Amino acid sequence: MRWFRSSDRRPDAQSTDPLLERYQQLGFRANDDEEVDAARAEEADRIAAELLDRDDQDRNMWFDRGMFAKWRRDWPASQDYSARSLELTPESQREEEPAAWNLGIAATARRDWATARRAWTAYGLRVGGEGDEPIEDDRGPGAVRLNPPVRYVGQRDLELDGRVWEPEVVWGLRLDPARIRIASVPLPESGHRFGDVVLHDGEPQGTRRHDGTDHPVFEEIELWERSPIPTSSVGVRAADEDVTELRHALELAELEVEDWTTEMGVLCRACSEGVVDDQDHRPHLPADGGRRLGIAGDPDVARQVVAAWVRHAAGREAGEVVVELE
Repeated sequence: MRWFRSSDRRPDAQSTDPLLERYQQLGFRANDDEEVDAARAEEADRIAAELLDRDDQDRNMWFDRGMFAKWRRDWPASQDYSARSLELTPESQREEEPAAWNLGIAATARRDWATARRAWTAYGLRVGGEGDEPIEDDRGPGAVRLNPPVRYVGQRDLELDGRVWEPEVVWGLRLDPARIRIASVPLPESGHRFGDVVLHDGEPQGTRRHDGTDHPVFEEIELWERSPIPTSSVGVRAADEDVTELRHALELAELEVEDWTTEMGVLCRACSEGVVDDQDHRPHLPADGGRRLGIAGDPDVARQVVAAWVRHAAGREAGEVVVELE
């Protein structure tokens, strides 16, 4: 899939257009200077608007304006511009047309299910339901990078509850081409919870290999729906089989649990955006056997389960169950 349209074109050498030349010189990749990038984004969108004043049939420029609006999370504008680009695309060329994908993202962000459904269909994807019904498909497992880095001009760091959180790649269940419901228990440093529904972009940044299958890593655009399920943690120290028993008991109590000590690896950016196997970069268990478990669900129920587990056999230790994200 191509994510840049009019910027790929070059003006005819015999009839150079200074405005188009300037547009192409700006570039869309973000640098380290936020103020300069913001100014480039504003200038690019202004030039695109001027070029469309000259020729409002330029579907590539409409695509670019829709993309700029997506990067700044201006969903009404992104939907309008992407729809215009798609309208100007011959029907025979709409399959796998990036404007259709961006239209699907914008419409999904706005919960405009009829438009989202038309966009995915135009792209060549089947989605369930019809008309204005919400799309709630089962598209299998997927990986998403929460709080991703800024990659393009005009993008802004995602803020939740008034702050920017740490990036993390988590697993979830894909509901449609642009949304994933988180099925992991994310670290509290990510600001996300088990069950959050995340709106994500369509351009993969890296791969995660699980059970021999490669899954693209999509990147979060925004938190689409907040989960009400709190995140807690508890430090435990015991033999492997005892910790397995605790995890089983927590799951029987309808709590989600993840071993943040042995199942979470810290990767550099280059590694994270490459191909990562589910067994790669896993940290070793500390010599003292201590682990930090992440738990999603009622913390009072978790406290009861942990206390019963400690009492059940000798050699088991557990700290307090601490609520990390309410």
